[in-house]
Amino acid sequence: MIDRRLFQVTDKKILLLQVLLRCGSLVLSIFIWKSIAHFLSNSVLDTYPPLSPFLVPILLALVGKLLLIWILAGLSDQASANLRISLRQKVMEKAFRLGNTRKQLSATALTQLSGDGIEQLETYYARFLPQLFYCLFASVVLFINLFMLAHLPAIVMLICVPFIPLVIMLVMKIAKRILSKYWSNYTNLGTKFHESLAALSVLKAYNQDEQKQHELAADANRFRKATMSLLGMQLNSITIMDILSYSGAALGIGLALFAFQAQQLSLYGMLVFILLSAEFFLPMRQLGSLFHVAMNGISSCEKIFDYLDLPERSFGSQQLTEPLTEVKIDNLSFSYSGEIPALTNLSARFSRGCFTAFVGKSGSGKSTFAQLLLNQLDEFQGDIWWNQFALSDLSRGAILERAVLVNTKDFLYLGSLKDNLLLANPDASDEELWAVLKKVKLETFVADSSEKLAMPIEENGHNLSGGQRQRLILARALLKDADLYIFDEITSGVDLESEEIILAALKKLAQEKIVIFVSHRMYNVLQADQVYVFKDGKIIESGAPEGLRKTSDYFKAYFLEENQTMKGELS
Repeated sequence: MIDRRLFQVTDKKILLLQVLLRCGSLVLSIFIWKSIAHFLSNSVLDTYPPLSPFLVPILLALVGKLLLIWILAGLSDQASANLRISLRQKVMEKAFRLGNTRKQLSATALTQLSGDGIEQLETYYARFLPQLFYCLFASVVLFINLFMLAHLPAIVMLICVPFIPLVIMLVMKIAKRILSKYWSNYTNLGTKFHESLAALSVLKAYNQDEQKQHELAADANRFRKATMSLLGMQLNSITIMDILSYSGAALGIGLALFAFQAQQLSLYGMLVFILLSAEFFLPMRQLGSLFHVAMNGISSCEKIFDYLDLPERSFGSQQLTEPLTEVKIDNLSFSYSGEIPALTNLSARFSRGCFTAFVGKSGSGKSTFAQLLLNQLDEFQGDIWWNQFALSDLSRGAILERAVLVNTKDFLYLGSLKDNLLLANPDASDEELWAVLKKVKLETFVADSSEKLAMPIEENGHNLSGGQRQRLILARALLKDADLYIFDEITSGVDLESEEIILAALKKLAQEKIVIFVSHRMYNVLQADQVYVFKDGKIIESGAPEGLRKTSDYFKAYFLEENQTMKGELS
């Protein structure tokens, strides 16, 4: 019932204070019921007992209970709010640390986890946990009060109490399995819905939107039935707990009446038993009710902490005090989750002033190699050196400061063009912004707009052409002024003019920086100083492009196929 990981982030002081306030409220309730029992018993013996000695303390106790309830509500709100903020911060920090890796959740699943998943914890944390600890105290205090009046009825009632948590534990074993699948189905349904909305234009184009609508409706209906089944199981278990609670209370009252009839219990004691019998089972009964509401929180709690416990990339603590001028790789191998090797025994060297290109078909290992150069993948074999330092010894900050990876997935945010550029260098002046725009041939385009640098950019650059978007992303990367630049398929899907502009900018950048350009199109790398040809996770050829065009079978086959394709199109 208690997740150790959640308990570690719990504010223990607030939790303890909540339990103490509940205990204080219980003591006041016992006082009120005993006062009423005392008054009623005196009424039988005395026709006109004075009311004020009983009424004033009872009213004061009621006011005290209301005050404690008010304070307890405020503490519960504060505790749950603090927990939600803390967990959302941890989830977001974890998401940024994991980055765009295979371990990362989809955007939809991550949103549901940090949104609905954490919201489900409110009842579990703010009410269920305090009630759980309070039940231990309440059962002992109530038993002692009743045991002092009559032993047998109190012991019988105490024996009946554990049956309620036994029912809870039994239901928990069943519900835990169901809720695990329930939460997975919930996130999968959200993911499918998000994908359908994102791909609505594609579905419309192929006239499949109605079919997808029927599929989503069927998934939603199955999820509805699963929800109703889960609620039905929970309601049935509540009925069982009610039967146990009321039966235990009735049994205790019955035994108390027999004890009174046998003159083993006073009238006052009998009335206390009658009034406190419901109170005896109430804390555990409330725990059972909260348990069913909190089960979603327990399930989401496991999902949240399973995500937070995912292994992350390891970094060292070493800092680079000098500019990065050389990257060396010796016998590098890597595989995803022990599967077929993605890279096998690669060795290479990249230095400042040399424009390097990676070519090869999709799946040949180019992008994996590029990610490894920036320590974005763990558990590789071999050595990667930045200057004289092993890459694994460098801190995360040193890597982020010295290197940047640019690809087609880079995002442009809703806002102004200037805001998007300043992400790379918040201290950059307007003159520096115009300078990088000039390097990517966007200066005229921006200058001709009425807003200039304040030009609005729609989400992910939807108001820009494909070439303009990629050139703006390149301009932002240039503004960072890193030592190592890796461009992964940055010319994919752009027009010929933009492609030429981008390649010219990369060629010029390579005169001062370490520049690696990844492409699957051979003619894009002819301006490079050195080319590495990838195939099946290996570097099969390397050298200057002019020499490779003469000696490389891979180059010859590629350009022969291109020429034949062009002749076929002309004919």
